[in-house]
Amino acid sequence: MGFSDGSTVKRHTRRKATQDVIDSPRARDDYAEFFNAVDRNDRDSSDYSTSIRTNRYYLRIHCLYIVVVELAKLDLGLKVWKRYSQKNGGRKRFQVDLGIALLNYGIELEWDDENRPRWMRQSEFVPCDCKSCFFCLKGMTRGVEHRRKKGQQVTIQYACGSRRRTNKCTTDRVLLKLKNGEYMKYADFCEMCMRQQAGSDLSFNLKKKKCHKSKFGCAQCQEHICDVCWPNYNRHQQDNGVNDS
Repeated sequence: MGFSDGSTVKRHTRRKATQDVIDSPRARDDYAEFFNAVDRNDRDSSDYSTSIRTNRYYLRIHCLYIVVVELAKLDLGLKVWKRYSQKNGGRKRFQVDLGIALLNYGIELEWDDENRPRWMRQSEFVPCDCKSCFFCLKGMTRGVEHRRKKGQQVTIQYACGSRRRTNKCTTDRVLLKLKNGEYMKYADFCEMCMRQQAGSDLSFNLKKKKCHKSKFGCAQCQEHICDVCWPNYNRHQQDNGVNDS
C-alpha cells in the first residue's frame, strides 16, 4: 500500500472511549480525493439496500393498493375504496383497513363456538365501538365505558367483610372494584405516590416502580391509595366538603 507520508486517520480501539490516531497509506488519501459516482453508488447500495425477500410482502400490499385505487377511479369495486385515493391519509386508511380485515379473517379461522383460541385473552372482552373489528361485527362487545361520575351510589366493602351503599367518600380505605363488578385481586400503584413525583424527570414506568402498591383506596374517587399516603389524601375532602364516616 505504500508509505504514509504523514497521513493519519482516527480509529476506534477496544476498551477505549476515545479514538486513536494511526498512520494511513498514501493510497487512502488519493482515493478520498478522487472517488466519484460509482464509489458513492456502491457505498449507498451497501448501506441502504434490502433484499427482495425482505420486501416481498410489502410489494404485494403496494401492488394491491395501486389496483384498488385505480378501480376506485373507474367507479368499480366498493364505494369505500374511493377514500383510499385521497391524498391526505388515503394510503394509511387502506393499510389500517387491510390489517383489520386480515385479523378478522385469522380470528374467524381459529374461532370455535365453544372455546376461544388459546392465544386470545380468556377474560371479559374490552369495551369497543369501532364497528369494524371481529368482536364488534359479531356483537360480542358494547360501547366504550366512561368513568363513573362522583356522587352516584356505590357499594363499599370494609376489611371486616361488611358492605354498605353510599354516595359519599369514606374516611377508611376500602377494597376497590373492577369495571366488571369484581373486587380487586391484584394491587396497583398508589395515585398519591405518583403525584408526589410530578416534578421528577423519570419515565412513567420508573415512577410506577417507586410507588407503593395497594388494592384499597376511595371507592367514590376510584383511586388506589396506600396506607402511608392515606392520612394526607384530601382529594375527596376537597371535592365533597364533608366525608361520610
